[in-house]
Amino acid sequence: MAELTDYSGPYRHDLKFEDFSKVFLINMMTMWQRAYLRLSSIWYERVMEKFGMEAADACNLEVWTTVGQKVVPKFAKMGNVQPKTVLDALKIVQLAPDSHVGSQLFAGNLDVKNENHVIATTTKCAVLEFFEKAAPERIEYFCHKLEPQVMAAYFNNPKIKVKPLKLPPRASPDEPCCRFEFKLEE
Repeated sequence: MAELTDYSGPYRHDLKFEDFSKVFLINMMTMWQRAYLRLSSIWYERVMEKFGMEAADACNLEVWTTVGQKVVPKFAKMGNVQPKTVLDALKIVQLAPDSHVGSQLFAGNLDVKNENHVIATTTKCAVLEFFEKAAPERIEYFCHKLEPQVMAAYFNNPKIKVKPLKLPPRASPDEPCCRFEFKLEE
């Protein structure tokens, strides 16, 4: 049977991912990535409405660090990657749905000093861009407190230290969004 390039045909109760073309699956994964991140913002907004920003922030930190501790190791196992070096940890992070891989939401570059020392610069961050326009009061918490702790949790190696080098607010949208140093310390 030919690979499906869409699902416009009849309903198939026995449908499998393998039935779809690679292009379709990539497009679906991109949509899932957006949905994954949107789900995060929806629950955050609902908790904030009911219990306030402080409660929402506390839940947000707990949820995302738990994802790093409980879910991200499954990506490592699936990818057959052990987080022994910073570059290994970055490979695992790339497999998570909220990574920059295939994303139109995030972009950046790496300055790889060696396998255990990397400077990461984010040049596009849809979350920051949203906060800059609609919720600047959330930048401090999200970028200064949440993001460094979530990154550390996603790395799944307590020897990898996450050090912010440049954080928002930005003076101009032309500036990088943020810059972090990731370094393995023995």
